[in-house]
Amino acid sequence: MILANSKITQLASDAVTVLNPKRKRPLLFVCEHAGAEIPSPWKTLGLPPVFFDTHFAYDKGAAEVTKFLAHYMDATAISSRYSRIFLDYNRYPDDWEKIRPDLGGIPVPGNTMISEVEKSLRYAIAEEPVTSAILKHLPGLKAMISIHSFSPVMAGKFRDVDIGILWKQNTDFVKQITKAIIKHSNLVDLRVAENKPYDWRVLNAYTLEAHAITNGLPCCVIEVNSELLSDLRNAQQIGQLLGDALKTVIVSNF
Repeated sequence: MILANSKITQLASDAVTVLNPKRKRPLLFVCEHAGAEIPSPWKTLGLPPVFFDTHFAYDKGAAEVTKFLAHYMDATAISSRYSRIFLDYNRYPDDWEKIRPDLGGIPVPGNTMISEVEKSLRYAIAEEPVTSAILKHLPGLKAMISIHSFSPVMAGKFRDVDIGILWKQNTDFVKQITKAIIKHSNLVDLRVAENKPYDWRVLNAYTLEAHAITNGLPCCVIEVNSELLSDLRNAQQIGQLLGDALKTVIVSNF
């Protein structure tokens, strides 16, 4: 695919949303799977549109939780608007899911036999703007948190967790966050677990590894069961719970 430079610039400018850039708290939220959009020249990548309202395309409710937290915590949040089917920012370049050719065995026609030129084009449109936004807001940071949602059932197994706190390094910051979220979740009978439904200790999470851990910043991923984020009101309630928990940690530390 050949695009004019002006079109590439326009598509790249639409790739990322930055909320509350003039933050008070030295905390950065990132939401890598916030959006389900495909850049217009690629249409639907040959898929039926219904796929873009599924977990294959984005993390349902994660954008709303992130937006709430940014304002509630007076912190900056960076969200990727393009679907992970187009390009998954939270994957390393050599990961097959970076531009995945199938969805659970269902081929993605627009993602097969991609040339190096097109890969570079996708990186310029969907990856580089997110990286630039994160790097711009790194100075002065004390911590980073990535917000995700997960499907309640995967590979035939129901997941017995409502909120997961994923960590690669179990820092004092992470321990305090875990304790605070457990305390607030117990009040409304939500199940909280560490490194569930995914174990970051045995997996890779590019964003925080590349931008937080390599810069010595404490960090974690907060995963929320998407059933709890079925509408805006529910997402805001979960945002409130997480925000109340996080404030007890952030205010005392930073």
